Amino acid sequence: MTLVAAHIILALALFQLVNWIGEHATDFGYASTTLFEEPNESLALNFFIRALAPAVFMLALSATAVAAGHADLRVGIYWVAIYYYALRVIYILVMNIHRLVSWPRFVFHSGVGLAAAWLVYQTLILPNRSLLPNLDTAGNELWLAIFAFLYAAANKVTVSGGPGARRRNAFITRSYNRAELSYSALINERNSDDKLQLITYAILIYEDYCRPPSMRTLERLFFWKLQRTTGIMQVASSTALSDEESVKLGAQKLSASWQRFAEENLYQRTLLTVTDYNKDSDYLHRVLEVMEILAKRAAPRFLPAYNAIMGSLGY
Repeated sequence: MTLVAAHIILALALFQLVNWIGEHATDFGYASTTLFEEPNESLALNFFIRALAPAVFMLALSATAVAAGHADLRVGIYWVAIYYYALRVIYILVMNIHRLVSWPRFVFHSGVGLAAAWLVYQTLILPNRSLLPNLDTAGNELWLAIFAFLYAAANKVTVSGGPGARRRNAFITRSYNRAELSYSALINERNSDDKLQLITYAILIYEDYCRPPSMRTLERLFFWKLQRTTGIMQVASSTALSDEESVKLGAQKLSASWQRFAEENLYQRTLLTVTDYNKDSDYLHRVLEVMEILAKRAAPRFLPAYNAIMGSLGY
């Protein structure tokens, strides 16, 4: 049981490490699972990070264990790779981003990753020998140079747009359809202006993306917090809010801001209304992206409102 717990902890560490590497590799073509625009995707970089990271991690841990005189710790370390991919699936489902994931690619990367980890485990880790580089066999480093060359060449192959954009559009379309079915009466009751409705739905969809139902359920359990944001629209309150209550208060808050900035031009009024809801600059940028996808793809009825907002800026 102790060994299982250790392997799960190591898998969590690998999960965090891969996420950290991916976060800092987006400029080089790493495509994360996100609702928003991805960079031109580097096929080689994504393959190496997603499929080969467990094998490299296992090899590094085993080399350290053997060098430290604890070679027995390497036995069974293959389970780290299994737990790692299981954690990936759990994370995707809990965070409700399963519709943003290319499952055929995920299965391919996971299959190759598990096969590579098993090969490394059987041929390099299990044999009781040092895993540190041996300068007497420098000829083998020629193969490393060849692999490095192949990686550098493959890393020049990039893809953009396509399935990722279609999944994002479909995700927002489904989110809007659910929101309209469940909350349209609450939203329309307070916000009759199409432009404000567009803003309200965009914020609701983005907040739902950031705080999926599982996370909102946990937030409602934090009873010791005097002030917290709960519900689908993440409205601050001293009590836990249901999704319907948060939509009611969120729409009311947006309506008050919209009226307060009525003297501004439409674009500036929109920016101030969103910023008044959440002052984070990245938040504003993301909500504007959702508004664009909503108007142009998911809910064309908002296109005149969106064009009016952008037209006031001279677009």
